[in-house]
Amino acid sequence: MVCKACGRNTANENANYCEYCGTSFRENIPIRQEDYSIGKDKSMEIESTGNEKPISFGNWMGTMLLPFIPIVGIFIYLVMMFVWAFGSDTPKSKKNWARASLIISVIAIILFVFMLTSTMMDIMNSGLSIEEYMNQLYKL
Repeated sequence: MVCKACGRNTANENANYCEYCGTSFRENIPIRQEDYSIGKDKSMEIESTGNEKPISFGNWMGTMLLPFIPIVGIFIYLVMMFVWAFGSDTPKSKKNWARASLIISVIAIILFVFMLTSTMMDIMNSGLSIEEYMNQLYKL
């Protein structure tokens, strides 16, 4: 069978589509969805078919209020951030939010440590001891 679009010969006389360009040999045959995915990247196919249900208001409220539980809340929140960021059952929007929040937290901790270290170095280089500095603070 000769393809009308590309002109190549196909050995299978019962073929519905050209194996080289994908053109239909039969004019009135409906095209299946699988035929459109030929040559597409699999990640694009998964992304386009993933109709994700939005996260409810109550779910977000629970997420945001979790660190305010006395004593254990912040620890549970940190553990859950890792579960949400790297878990396979987490919706994509919450996963992306958790990953971004973890990255921002790491950046904030690095900046805090840098500022604390630089302040302590300034205090030590000024000739004051920490006790004298604290006494000056208490006098204010």
